[in-house]
Amino acid sequence: MANPKGQRLMQEALDDQLSPEALQELYKRLDDDPVEADEFSRLRTVDRLLRAAPHERAPERLAVRIMARLAQELQNPKLDRLSSLAFAIGLAIVALTLVPLLVAFGYLLVTALGSATFFNGVVQAISGVAAAGAAFLNSLVASAQSLFSSSPILPMGLLALIPVGLVWLRRLSRQNPPDDKDE
Repeated sequence: MANPKGQRLMQEALDDQLSPEALQELYKRLDDDPVEADEFSRLRTVDRLLRAAPHERAPERLAVRIMARLAQELQNPKLDRLSSLAFAIGLAIVALTLVPLLVAFGYLLVTALGSATFFNGVVQAISGVAAAGAAFLNSLVASAQSLFSSSPILPMGLLALIPVGLVWLRRLSRQNPPDDKDE
């Protein structure tokens, strides 16, 4: 159903929270729209089944087992080594990129403070680079759109990569199976 007010009325009616006027409005709506009446009937059936379902407590040590398994997976030395290596490589790349940029920026700042003409040129150059970057991104998006429109199989190929990625993730998870000793 697309009507949120009707859904809210149905849910409140199932929870016995409607006033008599609102209940009257709901019944009027249900008389006018057979689709809503059918949906309310299905909701009422599901509600009745859920209320009749037996309430069972979780096993005593379920929370303890879940927490232990989480702690075990988080303390995996292979994962720690891999994540620390990835962090170190990322930090090195950022440092190698930013140090020359900061040196160049410092030089430009010192030089620009001494000359208004040079400062104007620097501002124009920076805005030109920003405009060129925006133009590059626009052309990149336009070429991607034309590629997708000219080759309808390409989006399907990209869509087919999703199950391949899921299979890859599943194989990766099989290399590190969880322990089920406690069950």
